[in-house]
Amino acid sequence: MSELVERYVHQVGRYLPNKERAEIQAELRSQIQDQLDDRYEGAPTQADVAAVLKELGDPRRMAASYGGEQYLVGPDFYPVMMMVLRRGWVIVPPVAVLVHLLAILFGNESDNLITVLLETAAGAFQATAIFTGIVVLIFAILQHSGEDLDEITGNDAGFDPLALPEVNDPAEVDRFESIFSMAFGTFAVLVMIYFLRVGGLTLQFNLGEPVDVIPVPIPWLVALIAIAIAQMVLQLTALLRGRWGVALWLVNVALDIVGAVTLYFVLWLPLADRVYAAVPALTGVPLIGRGAEAILVLSIIIAVIGGVTKLVKMVSHRYSAAPSYNVKAN
Repeated sequence: MSELVERYVHQVGRYLPNKERAEIQAELRSQIQDQLDDRYEGAPTQADVAAVLKELGDPRRMAASYGGEQYLVGPDFYPVMMMVLRRGWVIVPPVAVLVHLLAILFGNESDNLITVLLETAAGAFQATAIFTGIVVLIFAILQHSGEDLDEITGNDAGFDPLALPEVNDPAEVDRFESIFSMAFGTFAVLVMIYFLRVGGLTLQFNLGEPVDVIPVPIPWLVALIAIAIAQMVLQLTALLRGRWGVALWLVNVALDIVGAVTLYFVLWLPLADRVYAAVPALTGVPLIGRGAEAILVLSIIIAVIGGVTKLVKMVSHRYSAAPSYNVKAN
């Protein structure tokens, strides 16, 4: 019976901040155990455990109850939105800083250190603000559309503790990861549409008179936008189903591989050409002289290894999972 409790506590923990997760999960385990001991004197059946968990309610709402009065976009959506934002706040600023420094390093203009630092900080803040606005807008639209998160994730039939996924189910969809991928994908698509508008890569976001544009093959840029949109649709499909199927995961891996090839022509090759034009001596350095190709090969290897590893886990788990976890109680 303890495994059913662990599955519930694990799901609650997925919606909690990292720094509070362990403490709240321990408190929740103790609370559930006390209720079981009081009601069933230490000998509950699986149905008894399920009844207690059903009274506690959906794991997402249970997690929201530990957060206090948090109503930025509503208590149902708040935990998911904050997890997506936290991940974005960790990833977006460093990426923006790196890209901006590379643009300054290989650009045509030379500025003093203070100007470079101020522009870099401003660029990171701007990118983070845009990402935050996109995420909040997505959740605000969901909040005011009248949709319930249970309907979006396919759980509108009511909370059933016996249908909780296992703690280590490799096919389970990480809701945070999926929503983060869709939000970050939206951000990336908007940036790429701007690149399409100005005809290449640039950090000068000025539609009227963009400067220092690195030309890229437009067909490959269009293909990359299409792949990014397809990946967002795929993430949404998996989110609605609640699980990654084998076929769906294979399509995801294929898109990752094709996306890596497309990114080579849109990003890595143009940037490498700019670097080699600025520092011709680098073309004769082993590995660095083929840096774009090395990144392409590494990206494909990572996509293949990661995809195959998860696929093997999914197939193995399918045949080893206990059948009792796949059916609901009468």
